[in-house]
Amino acid sequence: MSLKHDDRLRALTHKDSDFWADVVDNVLIVAITDVRGVITYVNDRFCEISRYPREELLGSTHRIVNSGYHDASFFRQMYRTIRSGDIWRGNICNRAKDGTLYWVATTIMPKHNSLGAIEGYVATRFEITELMNTRDRLKSLAATDPLTGLFNRGGFNTMLQASVEEKARNITREIMLVMFDLDGFKQINDIHGHHAGDVVLKVISRRLQDLVSPQDAVCRLGGDEFALILNQTLRTTQLTSILERLLAILEAPIEVGNTVVNVSGSIGICPVASQESAESLQKNADIALYAAKRAGGHQARMFDITLHQHALERAQILTDARDGVEKDQFELYYQPILNLATGRCDQIEALLRWHHPLRGLLAAESFRDVFLDATLAQAMSPRLVKSFQNDMRLWNSSLSTYPNLTINLSRLDLLNVGFQNDLEAEIKRQGGDASDYVLEISESVLAGRRSDRVLLRLQELADLGFQLTLDDFGLATLPIAVLRDIRFTQAKISRRLVCDLEHSQQARDVIAHLTGLGHAFGLSVTVSGVETKEQMDILTAMNVDRIQGFYISPPISAANLVLAEHILAPDHTEVALQAS
Repeated sequence: MSLKHDDRLRALTHKDSDFWADVVDNVLIVAITDVRGVITYVNDRFCEISRYPREELLGSTHRIVNSGYHDASFFRQMYRTIRSGDIWRGNICNRAKDGTLYWVATTIMPKHNSLGAIEGYVATRFEITELMNTRDRLKSLAATDPLTGLFNRGGFNTMLQASVEEKARNITREIMLVMFDLDGFKQINDIHGHHAGDVVLKVISRRLQDLVSPQDAVCRLGGDEFALILNQTLRTTQLTSILERLLAILEAPIEVGNTVVNVSGSIGICPVASQESAESLQKNADIALYAAKRAGGHQARMFDITLHQHALERAQILTDARDGVEKDQFELYYQPILNLATGRCDQIEALLRWHHPLRGLLAAESFRDVFLDATLAQAMSPRLVKSFQNDMRLWNSSLSTYPNLTINLSRLDLLNVGFQNDLEAEIKRQGGDASDYVLEISESVLAGRRSDRVLLRLQELADLGFQLTLDDFGLATLPIAVLRDIRFTQAKISRRLVCDLEHSQQARDVIAHLTGLGHAFGLSVTVSGVETKEQMDILTAMNVDRIQGFYISPPISAANLVLAEHILAPDHTEVALQAS
């Protein structure tokens, strides 16, 4: 059957050879070369699409239309196929004489002589430029963020994988993955609306595109998360310079309608390595980003093995903490604070302790990351309020009076309206007043992410009557104006400044200066970490208002505080260490 079909086709083509020649010339792009690839024949359609006259094509090779789109391995595979006598099929992007690109679906067949040896090659093609452009447009749409025009997460994944492969081909090539998000972005959405948030994202995106080379990948991963894959720019600009400019463009003011808003960035960087998967590179950059946030934001951190180890430890702590919350392993302890003027402990600070099944009793410094996990903090808050409620009940029934209670607030506590509502409700249930409670906030909380919302919430708490203490006074870079704008009543100087107090004039000068500064703003000053009578005497001479530390009493449980009620009485300091 096939033989009859072939015979019929030969008869038709022989009978109407001119007609079939016209069909081929109008539909197919044809070229014939010798075994060296030198062009010996082209049809009119080839000349038309390539914009070259026939005399320029004949005697040349197909390099004359090479667009540079395909790499050397593409052509090596093609020539290997046809030189072995097989037919090669594929799509090729060529460049016409006027510079325009065109795509052709190509079939290349070896042409054999009477002895069976290859004497040349016949290439037949038809144009598929519009088809390929449509494909590219669809691929671009699928890989593009519609709001900003940047690569989306899908496009980012593709570009990062391509960068890993590029690094494998050229091991000396420097390629960096930079990931960051916008601190303060959610606040803009909450206050000014999502339209304002969209304006911010578009402005930041334009700035990022101006920052790097068009050959680098600029990506919006979702929300306020962005990534850069730096390849070309690093050939001419140092990474440190790029990061400095990146921080600057993130923090530059942005006009939204009639107002001006500000954001900032926390940045994580990871070198692209050929032996790493794209997924692990993203994970490493994210670890570095978290480290930058933990250090207070507004900075960049490079991934290293130490950060990786810290990430593993953090993951284990969070896993243990989730189990610990369910099993009520967390307990509030209380540490008395001595008023040096009256000789009485007129405040006690609530400190969280963890009865870890393997590591024993842990102080809060050992599980600081727990307070940075929103899900854990939300799960822990009602349990702590309940524990606080039980302790208050015990003291009301067992103590004739007890000092003002100091409660530490994290950034998440301040942003968690539910926690504050629970605290207010519990104080009212106990018949207390907000002024009997001191809320303690560290400088780093005020200087970190969402600081505007945090300051606003503090002002609301002050309006309710709570006393406010600024912890770690002098350790961070908090603007002095905050002491004027927020109604703090107290400042607490960190134990880190106390350890050399007896032996260092510089340590004494620093504490004296901070005490004077606090008093100038109308704040009473507490120094923590006091462990000896000599330290207490020095601080008394400096006019420090209160001291806290193991010399007065270690943190103890609510029940032990009842048993050691004498700690709260005057002139107890000589026997303070017996209290535990």
